[in-house]
Amino acid sequence: MGPLTLLFATLSLALLLGVPIGFALLAASFVVILYEGLPLAVVTQQMFNGVNSFTLLALPFFFLAGNVMNAGGISERLIKLAMALVGHLRGGLAHVNVVVGMFFAGISGSSTAEAAGIGAVFIPAMRRRGYSDKFSVSLTACASTMGVVIPPSILMVVYGATGGVSIGALFIAGALPGIAMGLALMAQSHIYAVRYDFPREHPEFLGTRAVLSGFKASLWPLGVPVIIVAGMVGGVFTPTEAASVAAVYALFVTVIVYRAVDFRRLSEIFSETAVQFSQILFCVAGASIFGWILSYCRAPDAVTEFILTFTQDWRVVIILIFLLFMLLGTFMDALPAILIFVPIIQPVADQVGIHPVHLGVVVIMTLALGLLTPPYGLCALTACSVAGIPVTRILVQLLVMMLALLVVVLLCALVPAIVLILPQLLVPQWI
Repeated sequence: MGPLTLLFATLSLALLLGVPIGFALLAASFVVILYEGLPLAVVTQQMFNGVNSFTLLALPFFFLAGNVMNAGGISERLIKLAMALVGHLRGGLAHVNVVVGMFFAGISGSSTAEAAGIGAVFIPAMRRRGYSDKFSVSLTACASTMGVVIPPSILMVVYGATGGVSIGALFIAGALPGIAMGLALMAQSHIYAVRYDFPREHPEFLGTRAVLSGFKASLWPLGVPVIIVAGMVGGVFTPTEAASVAAVYALFVTVIVYRAVDFRRLSEIFSETAVQFSQILFCVAGASIFGWILSYCRAPDAVTEFILTFTQDWRVVIILIFLLFMLLGTFMDALPAILIFVPIIQPVADQVGIHPVHLGVVVIMTLALGLLTPPYGLCALTACSVAGIPVTRILVQLLVMMLALLVVVLLCALVPAIVLILPQLLVPQWI
């Protein structure tokens, strides 16, 4: 048995036994090191090198900012603005659900947090207005996927650190595709609204005054994405510094301005954030030694040579990458999928001329779809848990609603300008 076969066989066995991904990566790597007779010091060296990254310091601050804002109950403030903007449309509450999801994505950076936070508000409200559970839960789950695409995105930080890609460029590049995902869901919701005669929330557009009032109510929460993106584009701070500023800003808004979070709740939030970051950091450490083993076995070179033997058309390659990550997202969390497979597919993409930022956004959008597909689909599971219904009940409706997102992802994959136009205009020096 070759070392590469042994590596993936051990990893697969560990995952089947329910071993946490960080420990599974470490165990598989350790087995190969012993099998090859490599010095054990490699383990500690590579694990340390993997976590010794200034970029990764952005993660705990983004986690903290999102957790604090979630605890502060910002959803109600965002709903007022969204209701003024789109509540007059047929199926108004469905459109408000999506628009609030877009706003929330710019604050939380996490799709599962968005599914829980938005679902708790909108699923009961849509039930009361006569929407079916299948439609309400499916729409909420699909809208929550924007949380990892619209900046700031936790997955983009991990991808940037793993693939050596500018996190700022990834943030800005994800904005337009994320908005396109939201508009696609709104278009699909309109079709359902006309077909099933979903109600309007207001008989007509409420006017500029209502929009301004909603904007005033949402001004403080919406400052998070503005500070992050504007600060990075203006060269005021790095992504890591932007994350720390966002965390301090979130604390100021929820504790001082809104007084929605007391100091006892703050201690729980800090503890939750520490646990979240520790879990990711251990995964990164395990993936670092795992990636070193892959390089030692020349796995990226072998994959590159194999694919280039059949095709050098970048469109074919990016579709193959899309299919790979769709499959991975169905059975695996997005974080280990990035940590394990990005070092393998990146050399192939470089060889055929796929831009690293374009590749990163497409991979993250594809993994966002994986958050919907059983058996792993965390967003679907979270939304169903909030609604108190089994996933099997919404499965057909969910797959139909995913088609809108699938079209957007494929367009972004095959038309790089959709992804790259904003960073090329705003921060050409980053790409």
